[in-house]
Amino acid sequence: MKNLRLFSILLVFALALLSCKKKEEETNRPSLSGLSINTAIPFMREGGSQTFRLDLSRLTTSDKSTPGPLGVAWQITGSTRDTLTRDVKASNPPYTVTPDKVGNYTVSCYIFSMDEEYYSTSVATSFSVIDPDTALTGQEVDQLIVIGDKSYCAFEAGGLTWMGQNLYGTSAGKDYKDCEVVSDVFGRYYTWEEAQTACPDGWRLPTAQEFDSILGTVAGDLMVDAKFQDTTMWSYWPQVKITNAHKFNAIPTGYMDLSTEDAMFGYMDYACWWTADEMEDEREWGIYRYIYEDEPNILKGKGSKSSLALNVRCVKEIETED
Repeated sequence: MKNLRLFSILLVFALALLSCKKKEEETNRPSLSGLSINTAIPFMREGGSQTFRLDLSRLTTSDKSTPGPLGVAWQITGSTRDTLTRDVKASNPPYTVTPDKVGNYTVSCYIFSMDEEYYSTSVATSFSVIDPDTALTGQEVDQLIVIGDKSYCAFEAGGLTWMGQNLYGTSAGKDYKDCEVVSDVFGRYYTWEEAQTACPDGWRLPTAQEFDSILGTVAGDLMVDAKFQDTTMWSYWPQVKITNAHKFNAIPTGYMDLSTEDAMFGYMDYACWWTADEMEDEREWGIYRYIYEDEPNILKGKGSKSSLALNVRCVKEIETED
C-alpha cells in the first residue's frame, strides 16, 4: 500500500514537472509582431468594394530570428475565417470585401506559424457601410430648397437665406477622407481660396460681421442634437445647451490641414466655417467661425487660406417685392 501511494506521489510530481517544462517552453517561444494592412476607407455604400493588402516588411520575431513558413488567413465580421494561403512568402494575394448591407464591419488578418515555432499574430481595421439618405437623423428643416440638382435645408435670418447644412456636390473641395458617400451628409471641405467661388450662382459666403450679428454668439443655437449611424454626434456637456434655435443644424464634421499627411482632424469635436473675410494685416490668413464641443460660445479663428480646409455655408439676399 505504501509503495502504491509513493508511486502515485512520484507520478503526480513528474506530471507537474512536465507541465511546468511545457509552460516554460511555450512562454519562451518567440512571438511575431509588426504585421500591418492598409487602413480601411471609413465609409462606403452598399455593394461597394474595398481591397486589403498584407504588409510583411516590418514583421519581426521577439528573438530576432528569421520566421519560418507562415500562413495567412482573413476574416470579416460575421463570416468564417478564409485561409488564402499556406505559404505567405510564395503567395500573398489581396483580400477584397463587398458588403451587401448597412452596418459596421471589421476586417482581420491572421498570420500563423506553419511549423508551430512561433505564436500567431493579427491585425484589424474597421469601416461602416451606410445609406447616405438615412445615416443622419435629427436635422430640423425650416425650409427645403433646391439648387441645381441638390436639395438643402435652409432658414431665413437677418434679411438673408442661409443654407441649413454644409455645402456639397461641387467640383471644388475635398470629401471626408475621400469618402464620397458622406459628401452630402458632412459637406465638402474647402480652402479659403476655394470657398470664395464655391457657392452656387446667386449665393455667396457670409461676412464675419453677418455671421456674428445675425447668428449671435451662443454655440448651442447653431448645434443640432443629431445622430450619425445611431451615434450621437455632439457629446453631452452641462455648460452647452443645444437648441438649434436658428435651424442651422451644425454637426461636428472637423477640419482638414492639407499640409499634413493625415489631413483630417476634429471629427466629432469641431464644426468650422469660412467667412468671406481675411486678416487686413496678415493677408495669408482667412477668417472663420467655429464651435468646439464643450465651449458654450461660437469661437473666432484665422487660418491659412491655402492649407486649412473647412466647411462652407452660403447665403443670399432675400428678394423683396416692390
